[in-house]
Amino acid sequence: MSEDRHPSRDACLRDALNQLREQRNVSLEKFGRLLNGLSHSLCPSKTADMPCLASFTVVNDEYDNALMSWNKRVQRWSTGAVEFPAWLEEPWVMALEELGDTSTRQALVNRHNMIGVQVPCAECVHSSGFTSLGIVGGAMGDVVKTMAKMMVDGVLDANDAPLADEYFDHLKRAAAALAASGMLVRKEVLGKTIQ
Repeated sequence: MSEDRHPSRDACLRDALNQLREQRNVSLEKFGRLLNGLSHSLCPSKTADMPCLASFTVVNDEYDNALMSWNKRVQRWSTGAVEFPAWLEEPWVMALEELGDTSTRQALVNRHNMIGVQVPCAECVHSSGFTSLGIVGGAMGDVVKTMAKMMVDGVLDANDAPLADEYFDHLKRAAAALAASGMLVRKEVLGKTIQ
């Protein structure tokens, strides 16, 4: 998703859902149920007056009414008929990711000229300092190698645009490797637990 295609954050989020619906045949109802659970768990104070589908133990008329009410709300958000609340962004992105989206979070970060890096989970952090150092070195080597390709003519300019995506991919991997290395030091040297 290009920042130029989306006049707003809301449009970016709506477009991501529409792409999932078209490319993966995800129904609005399935997305809505997932969004409902995430919204209630991440933003309970904001969703207090909204139906919590997980609180129903039986499917009956009351559940059907709550589901229809929630689905109408999701439909209005997804079409832009009502204002997209800021608190909904994180549950919306998480629901998209659970359904297979891999680019929306990065697209939102890119809108602010930043690079988004996912901090590795505790199980993903290497237990060896040597392994961690090797991964950081390899990732940084890829950054340097791509930059060297861009600088082969001695100038960094628009002619290097075809290599920009490759450069940023390597840069993100290097940042993630550095984050993992930091988590290893935090755990092994400072004795702090990794979350």
